[in-house]
Amino acid sequence: MSKLVSDIRRRVWYIEARACSDGDYASEDAASMGSGVLVEIEHRDEPRRVRRYLLTCAHVVRRKDPLSGGWGGPVYDEILCWRPGQGYTRTYKDKRRCGEHPDIYRATLSSLSPCGGAAAALPDALRTAPNDWVLLDIDDPAFQNEGSPVRWAGIEDGAPVRIVGYPGGAGLSQHAAGTRIWVNGSLVENLATGPFSQERTPEPGMLSLSGVDETRPGMSGGGIFDEDGALVGLHRAADDGAMQRNAIAITHIRDALDTGRNAWPTTPTAPPLVSPWIMRALATVVVVALVAAGIWQFTRPRDCRLEVRVSASTPGRAARVIDVVRADGLTRSEVLTPSGAAELALPRMAAREHWQFSLRFDDSASRPVDMTGCPRAQGDYELEDAHVVLAPN
Repeated sequence: MSKLVSDIRRRVWYIEARACSDGDYASEDAASMGSGVLVEIEHRDEPRRVRRYLLTCAHVVRRKDPLSGGWGGPVYDEILCWRPGQGYTRTYKDKRRCGEHPDIYRATLSSLSPCGGAAAALPDALRTAPNDWVLLDIDDPAFQNEGSPVRWAGIEDGAPVRIVGYPGGAGLSQHAAGTRIWVNGSLVENLATGPFSQERTPEPGMLSLSGVDETRPGMSGGGIFDEDGALVGLHRAADDGAMQRNAIAITHIRDALDTGRNAWPTTPTAPPLVSPWIMRALATVVVVALVAAGIWQFTRPRDCRLEVRVSASTPGRAARVIDVVRADGLTRSEVLTPSGAAELALPRMAAREHWQFSLRFDDSASRPVDMTGCPRAQGDYELEDAHVVLAPN
């Protein structure tokens, strides 16, 4: 198995939803089984905060409507969440109170969901495929340090994807055709299927999947990932429970969070140890410091050493001395060798400091040439009866 597939499998959790029986005991069999993806969302309303959730399909945690038979009924009494690779804990008849489970995370619906967190049956306007998603909120503070949330991304039509989920689930007391059960301590393991190709459908916010691999009940709410491991969609099921190869585009969910809830997915690589606002302030300070250091590096005074080569334009007339006058009035003179060469040191020359140089002949001096800072490249200058080359050394 590739490292990429292994990484994305660690981000997909197993979810069971149960009804409570008489006496508030949890039912032995899960009423619904599905998958969920670990995500992190930034709340941009005050107080601004970052929080982790499990993203899954709404029909995974809701009862069927008693009138229509379709999804969208009230939320089940209990939603349990297992991290991938965790040991499974079975529920036995009349052995555990509903909502009481010492080893497994219990979840409720987040107010960021299309239903606003309401547990009642959905209105007809929300019983559409693009609205078949919820964010599960887990109160246990330890959940905020679980795993590593995924990166969200859009995808081009035809690009290959993989689906990760829990086919068939395992929260049953008896075997069903094509399924298995988990006993106490069994590792909760998901499956990566595909590759599939995908394309957008006429229904806004939806993707259609095609490929030779299969998907099965229990993978509803599983993540659809691109070749870079980014989350691009959420797998869902048809009303009759048979898996359809379709998905909710993650960009649709992202935009719904943005416009409807003023929230946005983050892409962390580790649990936030410090408030993200403090981290942003520190990042700003670091950027300002780096910019200031760059400016200082460019403008700071530095020692400048020039190689001077002078050739006479008029035969028989040679320059003897090169003179430099700096802005503060200091004069530096260097006698040229018989071949017309010299090295000239200008200590602590500022980047924009103005200075002049000129030549002295036996009988006269040339006009001065204005300069600024240390030359960074070779410069050629015509000075009366001589040709001067200044080059950094």
